[in-house]
Formats: sequence, structure tokens, C-alpha cells
Amino acid sequence: MDQESGGLEKDLTVKHPAGWWGLRPWKRHSTILVVVGFLFVLVGVQYIVTDSTVNRDKALAAVLVVAPIQFWAGVFIFAGLLAMLSSKWPPRFETWGYMVLTGLSAGWAATYLTGWLFFGASVASIGQVIIWASLAFMWWAISGFPNPERSDGR
Repeated sequence: MDQESGGLEKDLTVKHPAGWWGLRPWKRHSTILVVVGFLFVLVGVQYIVTDSTVNRDKALAAVLVVAPIQFWAGVFIFAGLLAMLSSKWPPRFETWGYMVLTGLSAGWAATYLTGWLFFGASVASIGQVIIWASLAFMWWAISGFPNPERSDGR
């Protein structure tokens, strides 16, 4: 009779999509993502608290046309917070924070290059292009490395 009743005895527990519930254990990638995420937050804060210069305005002219520097500072802060969040969650995806860091770094490198090529920023902007492009490459490359196994088996 219980089979005909339509399932009062069915398992009604809520199933969470695989890999989204819980936290990952702390590993080497977790450390990198938290530290770098915090540094990106500091970059954002630096853009808020420091006075702009003519050269920085020229170097960042491509993005300053879209939004003021405070907005872009918020983008850096948000990206940093996302990178920190990605250090532990979700358990299924270990490296999504690196995508955030790679994308923002590559975009910022392109912004400085655009400022130099089209908006008359000084040649010193090339240094920023090199730094941000190197960071973008580094985050992309690090994301492919496995977490090292600890000698104590954890």
C-alpha cells in the first residue's frame, strides 16, 4: 500500500548541487589566493586615497571615460574579495579566483597600453603594462599547478 500512496515515505532531503556545498581544506592555493586577494584590495584602496596625477589620468584614460577611478578601485576591491572567497569555496572549483585575477590584470595591462598608444601617457606606462601583463601570465600559469602534497599526509 505504501507504494501506491504516492510517496509520503520518499526521501525529501534537499540535495545540493555536487561541489557547491561545503569548504575546501586549506592548501597552498588557498594561501596564494588570500594573500593576493588582500593585495588587490589594497590596490583598490590606494586608488581611492591617493591623489590623481596627469600621467595616471592619461594612462587610464580608456577606463576613466567609462567610470571614475573610485569605480575601478571598487572593481579591484571586489576582485580581491572574490579571490579570497575562492580560496575555500566552492569545493568543486579550486582555481576560479585565478580567473578573476588573470582577467583584471590583463585588462589593466591593456588599459595602460591603450593610454600610452592613444592618449599620450608617458613611456613610463610601459612599465605598468609589463607588470600587469606579467601578473596576468603568472596567475594563469599558477592556476595550472597542483597543490603540493604535505609530508604529513594532509
